[in-house]
This record gives sequence, C-alpha cells and structure tokens, in this order.
Amino acid sequence: MAFCVAMRLYLDTSGHSELVIVVPYLLVSAATPVAIWAGTVRHRPPHRAGWLLLAAAQVFYAVADVMTVLDDYISGAYVEPTPADVLYFAYYVLIAAAVLVFIRRRAPGWDLPSAVDALIVAVSAGLLTWLFLIEPLTADSELPLAAKLTQSAYPVLDLMLLVLAVRLVMGSGTRGPVLYLLLSSLTLMLAVDTAYAVQGVIDGAGVNEAYLDTMWMVSLGLLGAAALHPGIRHFDQRSGSAIPDASPGRLAVLTVAVLMAPGVQLIQHIRGEDVSVPLVSAACAIMFLLVMGRMYGLVTAQRRAAVTDSLTGLHTRRYFTEALAVECRRAARSGHDVGLLIIDVDHFKRVNDTYGHPAGDRVLREVADRLKSATRAGSVLARYGGEEFVVLAPDTGGDTLLDLAERLRMTISGLPIEAGDQALLSVTASVGAATALGRAADPDALMNAADEALYVAKAAGRNRSVAATPDRVGPCPLPNT
Repeated sequence: MAFCVAMRLYLDTSGHSELVIVVPYLLVSAATPVAIWAGTVRHRPPHRAGWLLLAAAQVFYAVADVMTVLDDYISGAYVEPTPADVLYFAYYVLIAAAVLVFIRRRAPGWDLPSAVDALIVAVSAGLLTWLFLIEPLTADSELPLAAKLTQSAYPVLDLMLLVLAVRLVMGSGTRGPVLYLLLSSLTLMLAVDTAYAVQGVIDGAGVNEAYLDTMWMVSLGLLGAAALHPGIRHFDQRSGSAIPDASPGRLAVLTVAVLMAPGVQLIQHIRGEDVSVPLVSAACAIMFLLVMGRMYGLVTAQRRAAVTDSLTGLHTRRYFTEALAVECRRAARSGHDVGLLIIDVDHFKRVNDTYGHPAGDRVLREVADRLKSATRAGSVLARYGGEEFVVLAPDTGGDTLLDLAERLRMTISGLPIEAGDQALLSVTASVGAATALGRAADPDALMNAADEALYVAKAAGRNRSVAATPDRVGPCPLPNT
C-alpha cells in the first residue's frame, strides 16, 4: 500500500495518461479482498462470516473501481448513474452486514446504551449531510434526476456506515489492533467520501485528485492489515470487563454531536444565510430526547449497580438493610411475622487458601445460584458480606422458617461444586434463623437473634440449621436444631 501510494503521487506529476496514473490505486483496490481472504484462511477465526462478507464487499468495490476508470477513460465523460454504481451500492450493503455481524458477535443481545449513543451521533451527522451535501445536490437544476438520486444515495450510505462504526466502537467487546485498524479504515473511508462529495458540490462535477486516491488507498490498506493481523482470532469475542459507560471519550463525542446542530444554526446566521430553523429545531429536539433517555439509562444502571452484588448478582447488604427496615415497619403495623436467615459457607477460607480466590469466587456464585433456585417468591436474598448470605422471608416463622432453612442448607450441600482444574468441592453451610413476632418486629434485634443462632450452629459442628427461640427476638439461649 505504501509503495502504491508513493507511485500514485509520483505518476500524478509525471505527465502520464489518466489510465496509467490510477494503476497503483487499482492494485491496492484489487489486493484488499485478497488480503482479507488470506488473513481469514491463515488465522482461522472461529467465526468467519464477518470477514468473508468484508472480502466479498471489497471484490464488488474493486470491480466497480475498474468499471469506473474504464468508463471515464473510454467515454471521456462520467455521468451518473453507471453500472458501477450498482456494484458500489452492493459494497455498502455487504460491508454494513459485516460490521453488523461483528457487533452482534461482540455484544450479544441488545446493547441499548451504545445504540442510543450511535443514534445521537447519527442525527448530528445526518443534519450536516442534508444541509451541506444532499440539499445542494437536489437544488442543482442542471443535474438530471437520476444523477441527483445516485449522488444523494452515497452520503446516506456513508451515514449508515458511520452509525455502525460508532456502534462498534462504543459497544462492548475486546480492544486491540484489529479494532483500531478496522475503525481507522472505516473512518478514513467516510472522511474521503465526504471530501469527494463536498468537492463535487463545490466544483459542480466529479473530481479525481491524487490526495483523494491516496486516502482511499490508505483506507483499503488499513482494512487489509486488520484482516492479516492474528488478533482476528479473538476479535469478535466479548470483553470480560465492561467498558466504562460514561468514559470521558464517549462523553466528548456525544457533547460535540449535541452541540453540532445549534452551532450550524449560529454559523448560518452569522454568515447571513437562510437558517434551516425547522430542520435544526427537529434535530435538536430528537437529540434532546435521546440524551434524556440516555441519562435515564445511566441513572437506572447506577441504581442497579448500587443494590446488586457484582460477583453473585444478588442484592447488596445496603439493599437488604433497607428492605429489612421496611418489612419490620410493615409487620409492626399489620402484626404478621418476619423471618430472617443468615447463611454462612463453612470453612470458606480453606477454599481460597487451597484453590485460590478465583475458585472461591466460583463457589460463591454457585452457592448464590442454588439459593436463588430454592428461595420462594417474595423473599429478599442478598449477599451480606464475604461468604455470608441473608434471606428475608415475610409472613414466615416458626417451623416453616426452619423448614426453609433446612431446604436451603441441603440445596447448597446437595452436589459438589467445580472449583477449577477438574477439582470438585463438597460445600456445606450453617444457617441461623430468627423470627420477629408481629408488632414486636425490630430490625436490629432480629439480626442479632439470627446471628446468635448462626454462632450456635457453627459451634455445634457446622452444616446445620439453628433457630432462635420463637418467644422473643434476641440472643437465643436454647436453640432449636
């Protein structure tokens, strides 16, 4: 690519014919699908659909380039639409499909925040595209209707690729050279397409400048380099860690996008041009609604994160404490009982010391899953801290609460848990149970009673359930086992 770029710049000043001058560009255009195919065959990514779609797209692109050059050279006049435009349109469809495949592989399901961010950028870019590209083209009375429609289609298709590129970079998935090469290629391709369209509007005709060809060549070279990089083996894997949802870079992009509409309106006013008030106002309104939706999503996600344990997916201690206080106040008014279980995984420190903290995390996640499967609807299940879990069971007490404690204890110890490296661990738990009787419900007293019952269960040999005495909530002098 670098050699062909140098040759293209040299031939442009050598006085050769147009057909000779564009040969380096055509070589890069034709080599790109070969490079993508070769990289796919060599590195054998687990999912090849996206890369094969990219290769097919570049085949259409290369054939269309050859047809365009020959049409211009033979006829001496380049008037759109031409048969090459059909192939260029097919190129856009295929490359969009390829990027969609990458997005779906890297972020399974609906990544709504990234989609909203992409829409905000799309509205801003769409406003600029309409004002400075599509509207001038459609206003040209000398241009045939077919040519207007054809030329207007390219900015729209570029806008579609821009939305997908933004969606790709703002979504989840592994980072690395392949992503950056691919995004650089798409970004440069969109930039040079826009420069070509703008220059065409200014000059009133098609352009064939050396700097445009060189930027197209660099874009194609970056795409080929992305496919030849060994990182394509894991490019479509989802990242193990979430991307910051409100990173400075993301906020900067959204800020520029949101300010673009009023900025354009101000520039038009200063220059004394006709201000497109309805269009700009509509764009501002749409972006405002999208930003409000985005803010709602951020607040919702932060609230969810504040009350959700990141390791187990259960409620946090903070959420449980508030839920316990609310339930005790409700019980004091209505007179119903409130049951509480404190569940402690036996000898959990040995798991961490013997198998490592990753194994301990797997054990905690599995215990949480088993507790969720055995806890009845209406109960509040939370990770209270470390290897300790709590269950708030409204309208439950006495033997019913002890039966629930035994069911949860047996569910935890029912099957061994895989701790890694094919190691299976027999995990048990001790359970302390306590009941607040109707109007005497007090959160602190209930927690103390359940904690004392848990202490008795552990002192008695662990792997058992102990209930505090039902007559009062407090330290349990004689446990029921």
